[in-house]
Amino acid sequence: MNEENLAKLHALLDEVLRVNLQFNLTSIRDPQEAWIKHILDSLEGLQSGCFDASERVVDVGAGAGFPGLALAAARPNLKVRLLDSTRKKCDFINAAAAKLELNAKALCGRAEIEGQSVVWRERFDVATARAVGSFNEVCELAMPLIKVGGKLVLWRGQHAREEVRLARGAIRVLGGDAVSIYPYNLPGYALQYHIVVVEKSGETPKIYPRRDGVPKQNPL
Repeated sequence: MNEENLAKLHALLDEVLRVNLQFNLTSIRDPQEAWIKHILDSLEGLQSGCFDASERVVDVGAGAGFPGLALAAARPNLKVRLLDSTRKKCDFINAAAAKLELNAKALCGRAEIEGQSVVWRERFDVATARAVGSFNEVCELAMPLIKVGGKLVLWRGQHAREEVRLARGAIRVLGGDAVSIYPYNLPGYALQYHIVVVEKSGETPKIYPRRDGVPKQNPL
């Protein structure tokens, strides 16, 4: 990573912490902790190799902009859409992206709706999701947005391998196929985390994602 990209990552975190004083973007307020838990954690997705080309990326449940804005800062070749249903967070994402000159924009809406939209359905090369729901739920929300041949990149905790085992049926139903798992650790934290990559080999059936709230209440 070059110095310009690293400077943008530091500026991004400064912007998040500054705006966080006005309204709640993140519960983490300590700069060092935020650097580890937001920036370094987001950058762990790079080990998957899914962000090396000029990919179209959708970050599902983007929140304060992680991992989407961090990936856009680290890999300027990416074209990133950050999907979130909260208008204030979308406004922050757009403002931060413009200020830092990132190739990123907010998509304000719900994944259950955007995944059925002719504008966004199966239009992205890669989908990401970090700290968003159960494994099965996030697969249903994100897989419809990915092209056949694309990949879903998930940030998961210490039980990722068991989550994948239990979700095999749901992955196949949604058009997914091979799964790769990349373990990692964060400085100062004993737990082992995982990046999970699901390859999409077939179209997602039209009934998915189901209507608003159903993937959470009744996961596949």
